[in-house]
Amino acid sequence: MEKRKKLEDLQVYVADTYKVAIDLMHEDGEFNAALLNGARQLLKDNDIVSLGEKGTPLGDLANLLPFEDSDKTKEAIRQG
Repeated sequence: MEKRKKLEDLQVYVADTYKVAIDLMHEDGEFNAALLNGARQLLKDNDIVSLGEKGTPLGDLANLLPFEDSDKTKEAIRQG
C-alpha cells in the first residue's frame, strides 16, 4: 500500500507543478507548447474530461475553433 501512496503523491505533485508552471506562463505572457502538451497528456492519460460549456474558458476556446459538430455529436456531448 505504501508504494501506491507514493505513486499517488507523485501524480499530485506533477499535476501541481504543471498548474504552477501554467500560471507563470499566464503571468509572463510566454507560453511553452511542450509544457502545455504535457499537462494535456496527463489529463488525457487519467481520463480527465471537461465539457466546454458556454461562458467557461474551455467553451470560449471551442467557440474559436473552426469546426461545427453535427446535432448528433452535440447531443452525445451534452449527455456526457
